[in-house]
Amino acid sequence: MSNVTLENYKKVQADISQFKTRLNEINEKKEYWFKKKEDLKKELNELIQKIKEIKAEKDRKNVELQQLKEQRDKYNYEVQRLIKNIRNLNEEKSNAFKKYNIKVDPTKIQQKINELEKKVEIETNFDKEKKLMEEIKKLKKAYEETTEVRQIAEKAYHLEKEIRESKKKADEFHRKIQEITKDTGYEVFMELSKKITELKKEQEDAFQRFIDHKNEYSNTNNDVKNKMEEFQVLRLLFSKDKEAKKIEKEEKEKSFIKDKIKAVEEKLKIKKKLTTEDIIALQGSGTE
Repeated sequence: MSNVTLENYKKVQADISQFKTRLNEINEKKEYWFKKKEDLKKELNELIQKIKEIKAEKDRKNVELQQLKEQRDKYNYEVQRLIKNIRNLNEEKSNAFKKYNIKVDPTKIQQKINELEKKVEIETNFDKEKKLMEEIKKLKKAYEETTEVRQIAEKAYHLEKEIRESKKKADEFHRKIQEITKDTGYEVFMELSKKITELKKEQEDAFQRFIDHKNEYSNTNNDVKNKMEEFQVLRLLFSKDKEAKKIEKEEKEKSFIKDKIKAVEEKLKIKKKLTTEDIIALQGSGTE
């Protein structure tokens, strides 16, 4: 085998070793990025599940919030309506005071009557008692004349009560609305959305790196196969060349011995003295 062929043979062996080492390195990187991609996928799925749960809760709260706003607005509207009604009653009350020339509020007249009746109960002087009774009589007459005003006042009293109750209801619904709107779910939702976007980008990068190393692995593997095929051819040639050289060497040795024997036989014919080397050659011929 020529020196050039032997060098090629050794170079191909070295190339195959390098390619296999490179192949293992690429495979490790390929598997690393595949695992990285799968881990990110798992993490993404978990975050997406969380954000779905938050969104479902958010949707539920939006429905509840809408219902609360409707209730609050209903009671606020009721308060406005009642306030308008009580204003109209106050105007009617003022007109009634003018109509009946009422100078004192009927409630104060009733209070005065109650006070005088208590005095009558404890008064021992007949004349004073009589005066008190006359005053009570006048006040009761005046009180009777305020029937329309009292009816208006009674309505106003009930309206004010309804206003307080409706306002209380509206405030309760408004407080619930504030509690829901203070919920940190929105901030968590936005943070998760941002994290998901970042992980998706990271997963895409990991997947691309996996694909790149997979392609590089495939190309390097093809290089290894090609080198192996080349190596097999060279090894076959190398083996054949070694066998040919061995045969050639044996043939040369046989030809040399044959020529030597022939020369010894010529010496014997002319009865020339044989050397030790000649005798060995003849012995070799006999062995053969």
